[in-house]
Amino acid sequence: MSVAKSVAAHGKTLLMEAALALVVRTRSLQALGIREIGREAGLNPNTFYRHFKNMDELGLAIIENVVNELREPLRKLRLEALDTLLEKGQIESGPSIAGFDLQQIHQVVRVTVRLFLEFAAKRPNAFMLGVRELHGASPVLRKALREAMANFVDDMAEDLKTRNVLPTLDDARLHQLCKVTIREMFILSMDYIEHKDQREQIALEAESMIVTLVTGAATLSSLQHNEAGKVLRAGEI
Repeated sequence: MSVAKSVAAHGKTLLMEAALALVVRTRSLQALGIREIGREAGLNPNTFYRHFKNMDELGLAIIENVVNELREPLRKLRLEALDTLLEKGQIESGPSIAGFDLQQIHQVVRVTVRLFLEFAAKRPNAFMLGVRELHGASPVLRKALREAMANFVDDMAEDLKTRNVLPTLDDARLHQLCKVTIREMFILSMDYIEHKDQREQIALEAESMIVTLVTGAATLSSLQHNEAGKVLRAGEI
């Protein structure tokens, strides 16, 4: 890379980091001013237009960076945690509901919830931007974040399926469960980041909520399966 390109890339990075830092202290990216971002970055405000056409373009660049920063590392950690539980036999058996072992569900949920929240705490600016802009004023950024969230959901569903964590759930129900879980975890990450003295309680509440979601999905799936079986048997009579 030439010196000129290196300097330009550095300027772009400074602007993006400045915007992320400011988002923590304000409500949304759209509430920021170009002069404010330039000042935070230590650059002339006019530098902004060398890299971005407008605030949406800046936001899209930040979202792309944030997703690249979060997606693969988070997935890698989740798979490592699941594999550790499975390989070392740390998932103990317990009472079951609708064919699901409650103890196993709770252990898997506990590991994955703690992993997600601790990951968020190490990257507070990125998570805050994502949660705030998901409901922000810009339709461009909302669309980009919905697509990013969909990728996180797909990753989680695929990981749970390949590790056979919830074997009796069909693909559609598993995907729906992951969608609700990911969305709720991103929202809870805000509380976890901002309320350091309440983190244990927030984590416990998140575990309880997701265990309830999983067992609810399992029960509904079992009921529908039983009803379908009854209809099939009735048709054979």
